[in-house]
Amino acid sequence: MTTTIEVGMLGLGTVGSGVVERLARSAAKIEQTQGIRLHLAAVAVNHLNAHRTVQLPIGTRLTDSLTNVVCDRKIQLVIEVMGTVATAKKAIVAALNQGKAVVTANKDLIATAGPELAALAKKRGCDLFYEASVAGGIPILRTLTDSYVTDNVQSISGIINGTANYILSAMAAGQSYEQALTTAQAAGYAEADPTNDVAGIDAAYKLMILSRFAFGQELSLSQIAPVGITHLSASICQSAMENGWRVKLLAQIQQHGPGLYCRVAPVAVPVDQPLSQINGVQNAVAVQSEAIGTSLYTGPGAGSTATANSVLNDVLVAAKHLISGCQTIHNQKDAGTLAVTRFDQLTQTYLGFGKVAPQVLKRHADEADFSVKMITNNCYQITNLSATQREKLSAALPLTLVPIAGTADWTQVAENPMATTVNVAI
Repeated sequence: MTTTIEVGMLGLGTVGSGVVERLARSAAKIEQTQGIRLHLAAVAVNHLNAHRTVQLPIGTRLTDSLTNVVCDRKIQLVIEVMGTVATAKKAIVAALNQGKAVVTANKDLIATAGPELAALAKKRGCDLFYEASVAGGIPILRTLTDSYVTDNVQSISGIINGTANYILSAMAAGQSYEQALTTAQAAGYAEADPTNDVAGIDAAYKLMILSRFAFGQELSLSQIAPVGITHLSASICQSAMENGWRVKLLAQIQQHGPGLYCRVAPVAVPVDQPLSQINGVQNAVAVQSEAIGTSLYTGPGAGSTATANSVLNDVLVAAKHLISGCQTIHNQKDAGTLAVTRFDQLTQTYLGFGKVAPQVLKRHADEADFSVKMITNNCYQITNLSATQREKLSAALPLTLVPIAGTADWTQVAENPMATTVNVAI
């Protein structure tokens, strides 16, 4: 027996068009294997007469009124893929108050208002799912929910912004930042205004969401204080690569004792580590846990097809709940109370790039009790550099400092046992 679920959608841009296309391609399979027919009853858009390449199913109503979708009593499930924050939040609140399940890909909204919306969903007995808000086609939120329920996550390190990773990969190949950005924009990998991507804000929002699922901990943008990639050059990326590192915009969060340490910043990743091999617009998330060890999840981080697939998977879970009437699953951990500190407050090892005479840098090292090793001209490895020393060194010398992954000094922090098994899921 097939059960029909009436679906409404808000937005028909890149992701919304991808949802329509994926639904059309997979409708027969969904009906055969799941016994569910997803009927796209209505789609709300800003401009009814705008040119669109996607063809809506016969019988789907196109409207320029969000209210006509979220307040339609026949619609049981609402997909929000229109972007924005304030308007999307208002629409989702209205849908939840109407008792409708909601699926969204809106990372900015979920990062800033996720707990509030989750509380409302729980109060109304509705599903609120947002797998597509982090890492596009990688089902990392459901993996954290389902596969780590009996485990303790210790750390997450990820390349979760495809735009920044594409630019850094191109710079390592010799393109300037400006050339790499222009190429990314021409290929559709970067927005006309790429600020959120290249300044690390997009990755920080995603890390805020990951923190809730892995540690039950709320983070704010100010706590993370993301550092972007605009201060880097092709010569820095190439010099790092030639000497055994790849510069990546990493989003990291790690628990040690009663503290949670976070970072979104360019980091020099040794070439023997899997994250260093993630290039272009690919995303990857490495999860370290007590029982499993280190597992790496890789896949496309953006794009209409990958993101739409994640949206539809959420839609199917919500549809099954609507049919069975089972209790709604709220998959964030309970709120945590860990003290939050940035990684840059820890003593660690850095690569230093700049036209600084070795003897000048050595004099600073002797005075401040850190060590320096010259790797090549204008490239140094600086060991045991504290946060205070780093700030003084940056103020005194024309050096670009890039932290090396895995070099934080935890001697002043209670350690958790770390496993060494590595499992790769692609």
